[in-house]
Amino acid sequence: MNSSIIRARNICKVFESHNKRIEVLEGIDLDIKKGEMLSIVGASGVGKSTLLHILGAIEQPTSGSVFYGTEDIYAMEDRKLADFRNRRIGFVFQFHHLLPEFNALENTMMPALIRGTKKKEAGREAKKLLHIVGLQDRLTHKPGELSGGEQQRVAIARALMLKPDVILADEPTGNLDMKTGIAIEEFLVNLNRELNMTLIVVTHNNQLAEKIPRRVSLVDGKIVSDVVTNNQ
Repeated sequence: MNSSIIRARNICKVFESHNKRIEVLEGIDLDIKKGEMLSIVGASGVGKSTLLHILGAIEQPTSGSVFYGTEDIYAMEDRKLADFRNRRIGFVFQFHHLLPEFNALENTMMPALIRGTKKKEAGREAKKLLHIVGLQDRLTHKPGELSGGEQQRVAIARALMLKPDVILADEPTGNLDMKTGIAIEEFLVNLNRELNMTLIVVTHNNQLAEKIPRRVSLVDGKIVSDVVTNNQ
């Protein structure tokens, strides 16, 4: 029996632009196990973020299938797919996408409130998560009152709010200074180890990629290497 939580099979993605056909991904096959931590690396424009978005049910592939367990997510109708994405997948992006009019606690609560969780229950869980990410003293601060690293920690807490199976991070340190970026890198790695949460990171940052046990390298929309190091 296949123990992978995610299986991508023959993923292709084609964009049409000015009557030109641009193949961004060509025949990607990828298996990811529960609790695994891997990075997707490569030069700009090779399809890293596109692959992450397809794995995260944000963007449909032109062809191919993505399975979570036995479920082919792109065989789902749109509403079911949106619900699946909301329940099972957490996202952390380079730009935090926090709502400026809401404080750290409210931003963290947002996915649960959208899902229909009672405000009191959502608030309790959000406080726990903000404590985990070291922001227990910043609950009532709005994004404009937080540093870049603190904003990214709020974004990570928000991604964890619905206890997803998988966290997908797209250049999570790309908009941070070096010191803050290192702190966020270490936090993500420790989070994976402590919670056994599957973590997939797209990064240009070799320092971050070297901390992650498995590295998948893309060139021209194809996987050219998939290696596991001794990093623990």
